[in-house]
Formats: sequence, structure tokens, C-alpha cells
Amino acid sequence: GVLDKAVKILAALEAGPQSLGELVSTTGIARPTAHRLAVALEFHRLVSRDFSGRFILGARLLPHH
Repeated sequence: GVLDKAVKILAALEAGPQSLGELVSTTGIARPTAHRLAVALEFHRLVSRDFSGRFILGARLLPHH
């Protein structure tokens, strides 16, 4: 389901920043779905983007210092 795909994206990002294309090849999720989920996760601050636009884990998932 959708939640499983969202968790796949988050798990892929645990390894480090990924472009949309990298997420697609890493997770096997179709590009439009991967993009839609990544943007939704970004809205909820579970995913963010680095300076070059790659997806990274968002502030809500990182330990607070």
C-alpha cells in the first residue's frame, strides 16, 4: 500500500541523499508515485532537500541535539 511505499522511500534516504531518479531505481516505485510521495513527505517535514535538490531525511526524523 501507500504507507509501505512511503516507508520504502524513507528507508532509502537513511543511506543518504537521493535524487528522484535514484529513489525510483532504489525502491522500484514508479516515478510519478515516488515524486508524489516524496513531496507529501516533504510537506510533513519527514523529508527535506539538500542544496542540490536531492531528497534527504527531514527534521522530524533526525535526533534533536
